Amino acid sequence: MEGSRSETSAAEVSEEIIYTSVKFSQTSLTRAKAAQEKRAPCLWPAVVPGLAIAFGILSISLAIALIWKMSHSHPRCPEQWVAYRGSCYSFSRERKDWHSSRESCRAQGAHLLVVNDALEMDLFKSIQTRCFWVGLRNSTGSGWIWEDGSVLNGTKVLSNSPVQHCAVLMNNHFQASSCEFSTSWICEKSLR
Repeated sequence: MEGSRSETSAAEVSEEIIYTSVKFSQTSLTRAKAAQEKRAPCLWPAVVPGLAIAFGILSISLAIALIWKMSHSHPRCPEQWVAYRGSCYSFSRERKDWHSSRESCRAQGAHLLVVNDALEMDLFKSIQTRCFWVGLRNSTGSGWIWEDGSVLNGTKVLSNSPVQHCAVLMNNHFQASSCEFSTSWICEKSLR
């Protein structure tokens, strides 16, 4: 019997060791999970503000870069010029003859005003209070021609003398004038 008791004791001891080992292993895993769960919520409050700040700085940097790029790549008119429908306009305060006015515009990388359509004409009709040279001349035998080579269509140039070969925009119409007459002028150029 003693032999069987020792066998039983050995079996019991074996079971205890196995049981203890299993129990110990489960306790370690449970404690490790509990420790991890306790740490995870504690890390987020510290990480979230840092991420928010980093994201905010990145957003501001991108916005500044975009604004800078737009301001340097977006076409605009020079100072004192007026923008309208893809063109820039300058209204002189000086008075010169037609040829000198044209040269003044060319020196600025522009040309005397060429009215391309009714909308553009309406704009200048609405702001005129005096006369300005425009890029319109009466070419012998060809009629009234704009600076860009196009022919004046659908609009009449009022004239009271056959020696008037240049045109001014006066109030709400084109008026023929001697090219030597001194008046202000309108320069036009494309947005750059």
